[in-house]
Parts: sequence; structure tokens; C-alpha cells
Amino acid sequence: MKKVFSILMLVALMVTLGACTKSDEDYNTHQIQGEVLNNSVSIADGQSVQVTTSAISMVWNVNEATLSVNYTAAITDNTTATVSLKDVPLEPNVEYSCYTFSAADGGNSITNLKGYYRPGTGCLYIEFVYNGTHRVMTSSNLYYPYLTYNITNSETGETKESPYGALVIDINPKDMSAQMAMGEFALSEVSGIITQVVFYGLHAEATATGYKVTYSGDQRSTDGSYTLNEFEAIISGSGQVVNGTFTINDKYNGTLAGKAFAN
Repeated sequence: MKKVFSILMLVALMVTLGACTKSDEDYNTHQIQGEVLNNSVSIADGQSVQVTTSAISMVWNVNEATLSVNYTAAITDNTTATVSLKDVPLEPNVEYSCYTFSAADGGNSITNLKGYYRPGTGCLYIEFVYNGTHRVMTSSNLYYPYLTYNITNSETGETKESPYGALVIDINPKDMSAQMAMGEFALSEVSGIITQVVFYGLHAEATATGYKVTYSGDQRSTDGSYTLNEFEAIISGSGQVVNGTFTINDKYNGTLAGKAFAN
């Protein structure tokens, strides 16, 4: 089965982002199941009320350029909203290299729904308003394939830019712990490209526009090759934009800036 909610060069690192797709004989209809992350924000005070995950099912009709979507997101402890879209037209967006879609009515009490979808990477972002009281942001994964790293060696002053980097962050809403995978970057001119490095033990906070992910200490990467000392990433734009700073091995001070969809 093909992985669709996954990371291309960082594949299989974040198991919760996996999904399966089944296609008919002519490969024109793709039935997709997966898991999404939801952040419900109170419109009244701009505070995040609840972060949850939920199962999602989608049908992508390639020939008709339509998408059907069904999933249920928690709004509060006692309230849920079910998104139900049937054959919504997908509009190609050249600027962002993806499809966009929208619906004035996305289900019972759901309005102002808009979404972004890129089948090749499985990136899916949906926003909607529930009952006029809450704004919900949904993402299949916090994956940023359009990202630049700038890293300075504090001992030598050398700075290395990696303009084709990637980043994925996986948040567990049960305790708001997080893990991340950084990829396609170099610490210096002579270090070579690091294809992927994975760190656990980060912490996430939900915000009105996305999330804040932080770490402070000495966290070894899963392969034991690197140590993460500091990390802070601000995820905004309903999850589509990330900016951050970090320190690796006590001397490599870096910045990162990226987007889920092309500029």
C-alpha cells in the first residue's frame, strides 16, 4: 500500500502520519484513510481550546478533479463537528503548487471552509468556522518541504546556507510532546549534506494560529550522531508556515524558515 500522508525524504519517521490509498483499475479514483491533527481556537478570546487527532477518509477523483472528505474534530470537551464534503472541485494553484478547495457549508454548523491539498506529499490543510464561535485548523502533517536553514559555527564564525531543506514535526495531543525530523542541510561547508536527523522529547503549545514547539537541554538524535541543545519553532498560518532557531552540538547556531506549500 502506498504511503500518502508521509514525508518523501523523511519517510517512515513519523508513523502516525501514515495512511493507505486504494485505487480503481484505471487509477483515477483514490480512496485515502489517515489521521489528522486538529486545533480548535475560540474566536471570542483567540485562545486554543483543544488539540486532538482524528481519523479522516478522502476520495480523490483525478479525472473529475474533485475531493470528498469526511472526519470529525473535537471543538470542546463536549462538542464535536463533522466535516462532510462530497465531490468538491479542486482548483490548481500554480503559485502554491497544490490544489485548493472551499465550501460555504462544510457540514452541520460548519462554514467558511477552505483547504489546500498536495497529493504527492500528502500535505492537507483545512480551516473552518464552527457555529460562529470556534475556528478549527486541521493538518495531515506539519511538513515543510520548502525550507531554508542558515547555520553558523560559533567557534569559527562560518555560516552555511541550505536552501533546499525540509522539516517535519509530529505532535502528540495527549501530552503535547513532539518529535521532529530535520533533513537536507549541512552544518558547514565541509560536513556534507545531512539527509535526516530525528529528535524526540520536544514540547508543543497550541496557539491561535498554529503551534509553538520548544526544547532546552541535551537531546541526542536517534542515531546518536548529534545533540540538540536548544530549539524553538513558531508554526503559524494555520500550520502552513514555520520559523525557528536552534543549537546543535553546542556550537552550531541555526535559523530555519519554511512553508508547507511553494511561495
